[in-house]
Amino acid sequence: MFQELNQRVPREVSFGGRRSIGLLGTIVLVALALLFLFPFYWMLSTALRPQGQVYVVPPHWLPMINDVSNFRGVLQVFPFGRYFWNTLYSSTLSAIGQTACSALAAYAFARMQWRGRNAFFGVTISTMMIPPAVFAIPWYILYWRIGILGTLMPLWLPYWFQHPYIIFLLTQFFRGIPRTLDDAARIDGANDFVIFARVTLPLSRPALFTALLLHFIFMWKNLLVPLMYINDDRLFTLSVGLQTILGGTVKPPFNQVMAAAFLASAPLVVVFLACRKSIFSGIAVSSFK
Repeated sequence: MFQELNQRVPREVSFGGRRSIGLLGTIVLVALALLFLFPFYWMLSTALRPQGQVYVVPPHWLPMINDVSNFRGVLQVFPFGRYFWNTLYSSTLSAIGQTACSALAAYAFARMQWRGRNAFFGVTISTMMIPPAVFAIPWYILYWRIGILGTLMPLWLPYWFQHPYIIFLLTQFFRGIPRTLDDAARIDGANDFVIFARVTLPLSRPALFTALLLHFIFMWKNLLVPLMYINDDRLFTLSVGLQTILGGTVKPPFNQVMAAAFLASAPLVVVFLACRKSIFSGIAVSSFK
């Protein structure tokens, strides 16, 4: 009897300690989540304030008046529809192209046997350590010589041929697919392209969807690339349009600037909240495999 009691006490103490650690971790995570959500909340609350409440000290944490007219006012001075279409067009083409090309490269690294595969894969992954600014001048000269400078093509075409992180993500996922499926398909007379299209891709939908969404989010908020290669205001993206408003000689009221920033970032929030389970599951499964 005493032996049973001695065995129960440490287990109960250990369970209580784990429960306390879990509760503490939950509190810390909630606090960090609120900390990261605060800028988005402050942007929205500032967009709903009248001009007289923007620079009040001490600031009002809740807007006294919900002024929706700021959104109507910014749509009159800010061509949101045109910039939204340019951003959606370039981000969608870039995401689809890089996912397709990265899947082909990942299949070659993960499922095919060829000399120098591991070395070439290491070189490809090591390019993630190179800052993107290093390629800015060579890309600019190349676009100028082939005649696509000042168009939307520099915003999506280069990403069809470069994205080492997506290649690494898909390679890790493809390696976890049983090779017996490939052998069975080869017995039926399928080649590598048929195996890739009919076996590998249908089983890799979570990873492909995750790669597509991650790159779409990255391109939506990208500022450096369109700022360097686009010189026509009719082709500006949302990020460049906001930067132009902030750097112009005639600046709109700050509450309208926050309204424009909220309209530009709201689609990303909606996409992330709608697809967060697919993103997390795709990254988790790829990392585990």
